[in-house]
Amino acid sequence: MSLLLPFDDQRATRVDLCGGKGANLALLTQHGFPVPPGMVVTTLAYQEFVSGLGEVLAQAADLSAGDPVRLQQGGARLREELARAPLPEAVAAEVRQSLAARPAGQAYSVRSSSNLEDLASAAFAGQHDTFLNVIGTDEVLAKVKACFLSLWHDRAIAYRREHGFDHTHASMAVVIQQMVPCDVAGVAFSINPVNGDLGTIVVDANYGLGESVVSGEAEVDHFELDKATGTVKSRTVAAKSHMVVSSDQGTVDRVVDDAAACCACLSDAQLAELAALLVRVERHYRFPQDIEWGLLGGTLHLLQSRPITTIPPKWTRDESAERFPNVITPLTWDFVEAGFHESLHYSFRLMDYPAFRGKWFASFGHYIYGNQNAVRLYAGRTPFHFTNLEDLLGQMPRLREEYRWVQELPVTWMRDLDGYLIRLGVFSMVPLQEMNEAALWAHVKEVVAHGARYFRPNIAISITQSVLCRLLLKLLAYVVGEQDARPIFDALMSWCETKTGQINRELFELAHRAQQKPNLAILLKEVPSREIIEDHLLEPFEEFNAQFERFIENHGHREIDFDAYQPPWREAPWVVLDNLKIILASPMHAAPVKKEREVKVAAQQAEFRLFSKLPQEAHYFFSEILRLARAYTSLDDLEHYQTTRLNQPLRMGLRALGDRLVARGVLEEAMDIFYAHEAQIETAVHTGSGAAWRLLGEQVREQKAACLADAAREPEWNLGESAQEPLEESGDMTGLAGSPGESEGEVFRVLSADDFAKFPKGAVLVAHTTSPTWTPLFYLASAVITASGGPLSHGAVTAREMGIPAVMAVRDCLSRLTNGQRVRVDGSRGRVRLVQET
Repeated sequence: MSLLLPFDDQRATRVDLCGGKGANLALLTQHGFPVPPGMVVTTLAYQEFVSGLGEVLAQAADLSAGDPVRLQQGGARLREELARAPLPEAVAAEVRQSLAARPAGQAYSVRSSSNLEDLASAAFAGQHDTFLNVIGTDEVLAKVKACFLSLWHDRAIAYRREHGFDHTHASMAVVIQQMVPCDVAGVAFSINPVNGDLGTIVVDANYGLGESVVSGEAEVDHFELDKATGTVKSRTVAAKSHMVVSSDQGTVDRVVDDAAACCACLSDAQLAELAALLVRVERHYRFPQDIEWGLLGGTLHLLQSRPITTIPPKWTRDESAERFPNVITPLTWDFVEAGFHESLHYSFRLMDYPAFRGKWFASFGHYIYGNQNAVRLYAGRTPFHFTNLEDLLGQMPRLREEYRWVQELPVTWMRDLDGYLIRLGVFSMVPLQEMNEAALWAHVKEVVAHGARYFRPNIAISITQSVLCRLLLKLLAYVVGEQDARPIFDALMSWCETKTGQINRELFELAHRAQQKPNLAILLKEVPSREIIEDHLLEPFEEFNAQFERFIENHGHREIDFDAYQPPWREAPWVVLDNLKIILASPMHAAPVKKEREVKVAAQQAEFRLFSKLPQEAHYFFSEILRLARAYTSLDDLEHYQTTRLNQPLRMGLRALGDRLVARGVLEEAMDIFYAHEAQIETAVHTGSGAAWRLLGEQVREQKAACLADAAREPEWNLGESAQEPLEESGDMTGLAGSPGESEGEVFRVLSADDFAKFPKGAVLVAHTTSPTWTPLFYLASAVITASGGPLSHGAVTAREMGIPAVMAVRDCLSRLTNGQRVRVDGSRGRVRLVQET
């Protein structure tokens, strides 16, 4: 295979060959985006370069951001040894041959493109080298080698270590691209990366090349645009003092003339054009994008695109209030959160969705909140785009292959269900009474792990069900029009066989039998349900009682509340009698079977109407989409029904452990164990000392009181939207919001690399700007404040990835802040406040 691939070569879209940046540029080129022409020196060339140097590269395994001095010295030694290796002649020959066919004196940008960068799981923004305005073949080759070496910069080594990437899996390609000497350039994000607003485009721009914007070293114009219309929502025009431009030596800084300095460097029309391009790129990737762009002579160029790797959460009860209406005990949520997010990652890989690095649900004050930004971004993701039925039919061969897993998942899930259920049966036979605390806790963890393995593909089922229904509705709109699409959709989907429907039919049958026996009906209507159960008042009605007990035997694992702390139907059968009371109090002339027949007939008639309007070649596709939408609706209900079976062995194991702790005097009630956190139980069981058990008891009592207090209050609907401090107060410093969140710490000013080794862990990093070489400091800092740059600079991007607050463009931060001062950094609102020591 060639060591050099032009952007228009189909193989150039492979990340393993061309790295994230190169593959993206090739893909965009091949789909007609305005990308300057170029080529990629592939990872095969890099592998040839480092062939036989495995021992040298292995030195990186012992380097980390936790020891900045060792990282700096070890990284320098590693790169020195690599620098002695020559660039393979085969690589040099292919580059020379390709450049010889291009105009003499052509300037190029030479850019690193690691196989691990520009992925949705990690950006690696600025961790590797880029060289601009490179002229001459020898200079290009020198920069290619420098890019190879940049895979082993201190910052890149630390980044891989902190993000869990294996050094041995890292490889480097190099992009060689025609240089565009831009009049104006910058960065644009298709969402607001600070507050997570998916409907806002954010643009940072300056005169000249985009390097001044990306680096954060210059004042930049900052714009926020409405994504739907491209209109400007807000603008911050900076007093731009300098810009980066091309020169014979590469690039140089140049002063911006006074007439242009305080004027916006982009017009509204140019911003609208940029917004339209960004929307096209986002639609192509079906995921928010961060692009670098440039304008030359009125022509807009797309210089780079990569997925936005950090989406700020927006915590709301919108989605979770129905699923989690009440407080959730700490232990239940510890188990659920771990299993849910394991399933999330597994399901996204299965669905070929971009990796998600945050949390989908989280507990605040014992109430569960959903990350609405994640829900909108992933659950609302369109699987593919089409403009009409002819376009769709043309894509069918590709779609069949790309979404083969949609057909296969229900089959594999049903196959694996048997193993899950059999294992649950084995758990029910474990002699819990013979186990000590450590053995019981190990048993509980085994039950939880088994449930997590079963649950792995279940989020894919739920999301796919939602996507299929939205897709079917969209397809119907193309066929019958927007107005008629919803009624036909409702008719088509009105009947799906589900466990919930089966249980409702059985409940109706129980109520019907009770109604036929007047004394029983009166008993059920007039006597409290719990009293009926506890006083065995159903025993005289033998046939009904037997049917009722069979119902509990079959469905007794059904939950009353999501929290495993709450008993299921089997332990609180009076809840089922309450349901029967409701049915008996309602008109019972229309049996479920009769209703089912009516909706089935309506669904069949809707199908006839739909297919009569479709061309013959579309019949199979539509029938498959309809079949899958119904199948996934049934499967989504079934997986929830089977998931709740886990609660029985879990409650049995925890009750047995709780009984031991009641006997020890640790707990007052056995099920109070649910008010402990998993890590607290783990510590007590592992330590086994009296002091450890006493501490666990104190923790449980404190956490139970807090949980019960939270249960008595109304939770905030949108987290953090209650009364906030006023934005401006005496002593506050303001800038541009760079990375969300709040943090408090002591100031440490970093004026140069000489200060790196002295930086104390947990300090607030204050600097004029931060370059990619400073990345290891971000692992130690609690927050970042810079005097220049914007929210799209490397420093802000890195802070968001690390999850620490950042405020950019605080003009007087270096003059007003001194080492040791305590400050509170609000990265969401761009505010820095001095904290008075007491």
